[in-house]
Amino acid sequence: MNTLNVRWKMVGIVAVVLVVIAALVFFIVHAITPAQPAQTGPGASTTVTTVANGTPGGSSTASAPPSSGDGQNIPPAGESTITIHLLTPIANNVWTIGQANPIAWDNAADITGEIDLVDANTKQFIGVILAETGPKQTSYTWNAEQVYLGRYSANEVAVEPGVYSISIHFDGNGLGDLVSGPITITK
Repeated sequence: MNTLNVRWKMVGIVAVVLVVIAALVFFIVHAITPAQPAQTGPGASTTVTTVANGTPGGSSTASAPPSSGDGQNIPPAGESTITIHLLTPIANNVWTIGQANPIAWDNAADITGEIDLVDANTKQFIGVILAETGPKQTSYTWNAEQVYLGRYSANEVAVEPGVYSISIHFDGNGLGDLVSGPITITK
């Protein structure tokens, strides 16, 4: 083989390698950069705020998804199309330690969550009532006797009579926390 043929073969191989590298870079860049849905039509950039029990601070925020123009809603990444309202407890409920006290919300979150007890005045975390709600769960009955010190802690403490709020935190879907108005827990 003469040196001219060898050079042309080398140029061809280098050209093929460069084309393959360029194609890989193109696909990697487009795989990393998410496509943004068009913000057009009715409902684009509309925010819906849900209020639990009609009390300030008792809310969860979800965004209404933009429309694709064909009647279907396309949720932006990290935002939810689910709106959830806290049904019970309502502000000024009185719960008795040792009795069945209902905690309920009107829509399944399609993800897990956690139910906490919070001091109504200081907003300080007191403990975990339920470490994990199911994706389709919409209620839980609690005896108001004990709370766990952390989400997956085995250590419990007794609930003291006082004024508290119930907080439901969802593990994603862009859903905000549901927080009840102040309730009183008595013996």
